[in-house]
Amino acid sequence: MIPMFKKELRGKVKRALAEADSVSASKAGHAITRRVTACDAWRSASTVALFSSLPDEIETEPLWLCAQRDLKKVVFPRMSSQRSLEFALVESPDDLVVGRYGVLEPSPECPGVSLTESDLIIVPGLAFDRGGGRLGRGAGYYDRALARVGGSKGRPRLCGVGFAVQLLDEVPMTLLDVRMDAIATEEELIWIR
Repeated sequence: MIPMFKKELRGKVKRALAEADSVSASKAGHAITRRVTACDAWRSASTVALFSSLPDEIETEPLWLCAQRDLKKVVFPRMSSQRSLEFALVESPDDLVVGRYGVLEPSPECPGVSLTESDLIIVPGLAFDRGGGRLGRGAGYYDRALARVGGSKGRPRLCGVGFAVQLLDEVPMTLLDVRMDAIATEEELIWIR
């Protein structure tokens, strides 16, 4: 029942996002950057994990520029051979290459990084809810990766980011789905726990 509902919900959100353009993605990216960089989780993070934006996602370049300004290490996800994501250090845009699904990711030469409780992961998604629920694109890459990060070193804080239209009343969750600690849109920043 939940997988069918997730599929229908993905279609609905994708239709709403089809109206987003590069100008609104850029404006939302700047608004989210102002909200996220003003919070304690950002200030205390030694490493920030970002992602390369798809055309229907908020622009993350402003977050990257602020991370560089604030002298934080920046990591991006890349596909690993186990159908999962791993995080790797990125020092410049030249370190990013086109990955398996046409998404920019760290080159194989970029060193992998273990994230800890003092770090912050900025997480994309198709939809979020105020309880920290997240609906991904359906392949489970982020959920598998987020379930593994931290380990004995403590879990990093997770902040889902998206347009306000992606914030729904409820997102269906299974036991394998990882909840966010915060959700940031161009209109608000919500801390769940």
